[in-house]
Amino acid sequence: MFKDRRTSIEVRVECTRFAPDWMTVEKANMQILERRFAYDLRDIGYEHYEIFLQTRSPFEHPLQKLNRSGAEDLARSVKRFLADQKPHVGAQSFIKFNLDDFPRYVPLTKTFRFLLLTKLENPEAVSRLDDGSPIVRVGVIGFELSEIEGRLEKAIASKLRGPGYTADVLLIYSEGPLFLFDVPKTVIRLKEIAEARQAQQSFREIWFLAHHWTADQKLYRVA
Repeated sequence: MFKDRRTSIEVRVECTRFAPDWMTVEKANMQILERRFAYDLRDIGYEHYEIFLQTRSPFEHPLQKLNRSGAEDLARSVKRFLADQKPHVGAQSFIKFNLDDFPRYVPLTKTFRFLLLTKLENPEAVSRLDDGSPIVRVGVIGFELSEIEGRLEKAIASKLRGPGYTADVLLIYSEGPLFLFDVPKTVIRLKEIAEARQAQQSFREIWFLAHHWTADQKLYRVA
C-alpha cells in the first residue's frame, strides 16, 4: 500500500517475481564459451561452418559449474574432437555428431550431447571473431521457450484469487538480468497471458519491471 502523491489516494499494490532461471543462469556462460571456442578453433578448417553444441539436460546448468580451468579443458576437448573428425566431414554441408558415440572425448561428451556442423552459404557476409574462426553457438534446443512460458504464466496466475478480490496494481519484476532482445517478447507474452486470464478483473493496472543485464531498469505497461 502506498499513497499517490498526485491525488493523495492510497493505492494497493501487489508484487510478483518472474525468475527466468534458464536465461539468467546459462545465457552469459554460453556467450563466454562461444567466444572462447571460436578463438580456439581458428585455422583448423572450419572457418566456413557454423558449429552448434547442445547441452545434455535442459534441467541442469552444467556451464554454470565451469571455472576458468574447466572452460579451458572443455575448449581443448572441442578442438581435439573437431580436428580428429575433419577427414570424415569432407565436403558435407551438414553433419550431426551424437557425442554418446565418442566417449573418449572428455569433458566434451560429459557437457554436450550433440554437435552439429552446418556449412555457411555465404561465409563472407557473416560477422565473426576473426577471419579464421568458425561461428559457434552453444545452447539447448527446444527448452528455453517452454520454461520461460511456464514461468510467465505462473507470475500472473499465482496472483489471481477469484471473484471479489481486487487490487489497484500488479507489479511483475524480473529477478536477475534480462537481455535486451528478451524484454519486448516478454512484455508481449505477459499481455497475452493477462488478457487470456482476465487479469484486469483483479487488477486495474499491470506493470512489468525489467532488470537489464546492463544494470538498467525499465518499467513497461502490460495492462
